[in-house]
This record gives sequence, C-alpha cells and structure tokens, in this order.
Amino acid sequence: MSSDEDDYLSAKYLVDVPAPAPTKTYSELRKNAQKRGRVKQEQNRVKSRRERELEAREEGLSKSLFERAKEEEAGLGSGNKALSIMMKMGFKPGQSLGNTGDDGGDRDDEREKAQGSPSPSSSPEATRGRTPGFVSAGISSVTPTLSEEVDPASDESQKPHTTHMKVPLPLNEWAGKQGIGLGKRARSPSASERLAKMAKMAEDAKHGDYRSRARDEYNNRRAEGRLGPAQRTCATLDEQAGKEFNALWLNPQNENTFPPGLIDALTLHSDLLLGVIKPLRQGDPTFSAGPDGRVASEAQRLRLQMQVDALQPLHNVDEDDDDGSGKARSSAVSGVDRYTPEILEEATQFLRLQAQDRLQLVLSYLRDRYAYCFWCGIRYDSEEDMANECPGPGEDDHD
Repeated sequence: MSSDEDDYLSAKYLVDVPAPAPTKTYSELRKNAQKRGRVKQEQNRVKSRRERELEAREEGLSKSLFERAKEEEAGLGSGNKALSIMMKMGFKPGQSLGNTGDDGGDRDDEREKAQGSPSPSSSPEATRGRTPGFVSAGISSVTPTLSEEVDPASDESQKPHTTHMKVPLPLNEWAGKQGIGLGKRARSPSASERLAKMAKMAEDAKHGDYRSRARDEYNNRRAEGRLGPAQRTCATLDEQAGKEFNALWLNPQNENTFPPGLIDALTLHSDLLLGVIKPLRQGDPTFSAGPDGRVASEAQRLRLQMQVDALQPLHNVDEDDDDGSGKARSSAVSGVDRYTPEILEEATQFLRLQAQDRLQLVLSYLRDRYAYCFWCGIRYDSEEDMANECPGPGEDDHD
C-alpha cells in the first residue's frame, strides 16, 4: 500500500463517527407535544380579574416610594409630591429621617456655649465650704471623691445609641390571632332576608324579551341537572349539623324531597305554586287542579282541609293528665300542623323560583354556611382558606 492511499482502518475514521440519535417512542413524543401545548396554553391564557388584582397588589407592595419615583422619572417635579417635598427639605434616598447622633451632640455643645459661663453655684468657690452629704433647699450637693470619679469612656458607653430606620415600616398583614369580637364569620342571612331575595328574583323573572326567555330556558335545563346533587350535599351537611328541615332541600322534580304532609300544607297555605303541586299530585285521584296548577275551586280546598282534619285523632276527655289538672292529653301533631307559616312561606317562595335561581341560592348557602364550593367539590377549613384557594363562586371562574 502506497503512502498516498488513505488507511481506512486508522483511528480518525473511528473517532469521528457520530453517535446515532436516540429514537423516541410514540408515548414520549405524545407527552412532549402535550407539555408544549400546556406551556403555550398557559402563555396565551387570559388571567382572571382576581389574579390580575392579586399580581398588581403584590407588585405595588413590593416597590418602595423611591423605586416608583425612579420608574416614573419624576425627580423634583409634580409626579410624586411626597418625595418632592422631602427632597426640598434636604432628604436624600438611602438616608434616615431626622438628625443623626453626631449632629445632636454638636448642637448640644453649641447650645451650652450660647448660654454663657456656668452658674455661681457650680463654681469651685461656691462648693469649697460644703461637705459631702450636705443638703440645702432640697438639693443634695455631694462632692465626688477620687474613687467615685466618673470614667469618660463609661459615660460615653452609657449614652443611648439611637439609630434611625432607613427603610419604611413594612406592611405585614397578620390574619392569625385577633382581638375579642374581631374576625368573626359573617352572619348568615335570616329567613326574612331570603324571602325578600326570593321575591325580588321572582319579580325580575317576569320581565324580559324572547331572547332572554330562550336563554333562561337553556340555563334552567342545565341547572336542573346540577340542582339535585347540590341539594343532596346541602341536606347531608344540614343533617350533620343537626338541622331537621330546610326549604332549600325541596325539588319540584323529586317528590321524595318533600317531607310527609308538606305538599298538603303548601296546597292549603297558598295557591301560587304554578305548575308545582299539579305534577306532584297527579297520582292522587281526589286532587284536581286547573291548567295553571291552581286548586280548581274553594270546594276542593275545603275537601283537602276535611281530609287533613279526619286524620287527626280525637282528644280523650275521660283521661286526665298525670299532674291531675283535668286537661285532656294533647294529641299527636299531624303532618300539616308541624310546619309554621314562616316555613311554608319560605318553601312557597323557593319553589316559585326558576331552577337557576334555586341553584344559586343553594350554592350561596353552602359557601356562606359550610365553606363548601360545589364547583371545586371541596369543603374548606374556613372562609379565609376558601377565599385563597377557590377561584371564585361562579362556574366560569373554575374553567
């Protein structure tokens, strides 16, 4: 082999061989594509108003007055009046407010020089004839001995060393232990407030054009499917808290949500439940209602009242009470008499609302009473925890 020919067995051909590119499986390629898609989606995502407010608040609290002045390039102009006044009074960024310790000592020396010579009582001639421990006019003039002479170095060390702050006080919000009566949970709305809110919702539902009615019908159909789970959650939490009945449990589409006797009590209480009592009482042959769900006539109302009275047991006048007072024993309270007019009125107003309004009331009750978010599906430890962790009260906030 001549020297001009290349030796293909030499090391230069073996070292320069590039390593083969590692092949990726389909699952790895899919994961990388999903990761890039999530990053791109996060970059293009429009932040909610709550997130923007939180970022703006944190940015504002993290910047000092001087940093803002530098960013605005206001200087001594009218951009920042507070800093402008401080600069005119001789303040410089990085210094502390007030006089330093050295300036205070110099001013004290100047003040003593301006007062003139010391008083005669402090002169050596005035104190020559006095003895240690001599008290005159309530003032003790004790001449210090040689052993009691004050060391200038120790006197300087005993002077209070005060330094001024060069950084403003930070804004530390402490929401932990508070005083008595502070930081309590907001009072839950009473029955009268809920009644007023329900009446206002029912009045607003009457007004609207065709588009709003079509949109409400679509929203009501969506709310009907979510109202059942929300009411079951509300009933479970109320029963755990020891509550026997709540008007927010009632669902016109489910007769099992009505306690015994409540349907009859609502029928006798008011005939304003349009289209609510009729589907629930279709299986009752003795019940008849008009096309709008109202009770057919006054005779029908009296017939229902007679049926309720027939179910009540009679008082036994022969038997006396154990206390010998001669009064008859009280009979068992029927299913109709156990509900007060306030409960019946609240249930009537709640059943008259649309499905989306009923869903809104149930979700608001769960958030205010139990710190439970239906859209998160989590019951938080406190309202503060829910305010920090939950995106918001609406469904759109959880997208």
